[in-house]
Amino acid sequence: MLTFNSLQLITLISNFFWPMIRVLSFFSVAPIFKEKLINRKNKILLSGMISWLVWPFLPEVHTVLFSYFGFLLILQQILIGIVLGFTAQLLFATINLSGEIIGLQMGLSFATFFNNNSQIGTSIISRFLNILALFVFITLNMHLYLISIVIDSFYSMPIDGYFLNVNIFFILLKFSSSIFLNGLLLVLPIMIILLSISFVMSLLNRLSPQISIFSIGFPLNLILGMLMLYFLIPVMLPFLKKILDDLIFFMNNNLLHI
Repeated sequence: MLTFNSLQLITLISNFFWPMIRVLSFFSVAPIFKEKLINRKNKILLSGMISWLVWPFLPEVHTVLFSYFGFLLILQQILIGIVLGFTAQLLFATINLSGEIIGLQMGLSFATFFNNNSQIGTSIISRFLNILALFVFITLNMHLYLISIVIDSFYSMPIDGYFLNVNIFFILLKFSSSIFLNGLLLVLPIMIILLSISFVMSLLNRLSPQISIFSIGFPLNLILGMLMLYFLIPVMLPFLKKILDDLIFFMNNNLLHI
């Protein structure tokens, strides 16, 4: 007959509890997993299943669960999971920024959708690019790569005895600047065309004041912007794939080996 004393039971629970905290905090911030369409119970169940499969292969944690150091260790695991999830979320923040800029230049800033996740309105172009990025993200199985990165983080950043390096935030800031630069490069062709149209329409308005720039310029910007988006979609897909590859490469070679 198998028997457990209280110390063995607490040790068993703590070894399963520490990885679950990190995985659950990652799912709360990471793309796709943080969507409100995914129930919280499903997130907890998925993080519990992953933790149950992983914890037998992890080093034993000697920190007592119900103690001061145990509370600090919980905060540390939450911070690591949030940093990993926020890094993956930078890509979609860049896509949303690109869509907002395109919609503003096209004159579609008034056409917004209510975003249930951020509780703010997003433009229709931003919504379209976000759906396209999610399609590429799921097609390339990037969500599985993110789960594997979280599992690998338990070996590069052990639960017991790892102190979060302050330089990780500076590295993350530098990477976020490159991500936003790629987002601006994505919208640069459309911005150049639309700004050129606005410049030509302003010259026409000065040469012939009888021409109403608003009645001609708005539909012209809208039509040309939609055509540019149509012709740039075959280019956007490899571009998004490259950004996703850079994201996975950064998380594997910087966050997990700092």
